[in-house]
Amino acid sequence: MQHFLQVASGVDVEPLMSEISAHHELWDAHKERKESNGTPHSRMSDIWVRYNDKARYKDRESFNAEHVPVWYPAWYALPALRPIIFDLMAAVQGEMLGGVLITRIPAGGGIAPHVDCGWHVEYYDKFYVSLRSAPGAEFFCDHDGVTEALNPAVGDIWRFDNRKNHWVENRSGQDRITLIVCIRTDKFK
Repeated sequence: MQHFLQVASGVDVEPLMSEISAHHELWDAHKERKESNGTPHSRMSDIWVRYNDKARYKDRESFNAEHVPVWYPAWYALPALRPIIFDLMAAVQGEMLGGVLITRIPAGGGIAPHVDCGWHVEYYDKFYVSLRSAPGAEFFCDHDGVTEALNPAVGDIWRFDNRKNHWVENRSGQDRITLIVCIRTDKFK
């Protein structure tokens, strides 16, 4: 694949999925990504685990500017995140942990085509940990005339440059759930 790089497979995500199932209140506790004007994320839900301090939120642009991330309550409610995140940090020789999100795209939902930009995207590499997926739940990238689709197996971890045009379509019969971990690393430069 040209746009996606697999960095691990076989990660045990069941403990985390059990914790997520026990904490429905974490979904969409912060709706800014889902409800802002022109967002490509309107047809999905998420759990914010780590990002800029919500006390600093004035508008989307300033909130996404340079910052030191902080833990959100989900970090404490989902302790099974720790081995996944810190094992990934070690595997990719991470220097700093950035944003951490869990996304849920329902059957028939998706994320519209878009290109991410800004400080966070330029500073961190983005890694996707498949927590739940089924045939028909595909992650697409179209860049430099090459379109690729990825349907990762549960427990797979993929690196992706989200400065490229990308989108997700869930044509499966179940939710597609992904852990997104942003890590500062020079390993892939």
